[in-house]
Amino acid sequence: MIYLRYILICFALAFFGTSTASAQAVTDKFNNAALPGSLLDLSNSGNAPTFLTFGAGNNIVEGSMGWNGSTLDADIWTFTIAAGFEVSAINLVTYNGPNPVAPAGHFMALASGNTIDTAQSVNHLSNGLWREELDGLGNTNTNLLAILQSGPAFGGIGFTGNLQAGDYTFLVQEGSNLVNQYCIDFVVTPVPEPGSALLLGVASFLCLRRRRK
Repeated sequence: MIYLRYILICFALAFFGTSTASAQAVTDKFNNAALPGSLLDLSNSGNAPTFLTFGAGNNIVEGSMGWNGSTLDADIWTFTIAAGFEVSAINLVTYNGPNPVAPAGHFMALASGNTIDTAQSVNHLSNGLWREELDGLGNTNTNLLAILQSGPAFGGIGFTGNLQAGDYTFLVQEGSNLVNQYCIDFVVTPVPEPGSALLLGVASFLCLRRRRK
């Protein structure tokens, strides 16, 4: 019985893993060339977004955008989620800029495919306004995926659950102020295998039985 328990626990660890590595970090240079990382100018065009390679783990996109007094800049990028994976979280993890009070906020939008209509929100998969939320300790803790899942706020298709395999285009825009720095983490994880949750449950049950003996 102990040997069987060991096998089940090993299978559970193999399915779920113990940690994820950072897949990539991309830094937009608009208005702030001093930002660290590999600097590039994320596209301002919905018809020709910047393509970013997303992999399993944490995919960090940071930059600045909005109105800097002379130029209105949006950041728009396309990414592909491979078969067998999903976007399980989209988190705003750092933020430096004007913090509008709800219901006002910065605009974000998500579209299926490798373009996004910046003039007609009805064609978006989802969209909404976001503002910085804190975790009580002064750290940014804004769940952008939850906002998109509860939308769209301005007309669109809408979706539930995580983003499955496919091509997507993401847009962030501030129309009247400058966001000096934002950092968004797209967390890509394997889609749970059928039966893996049951396997982990069996392993947990066996461990619980062993503690009770």
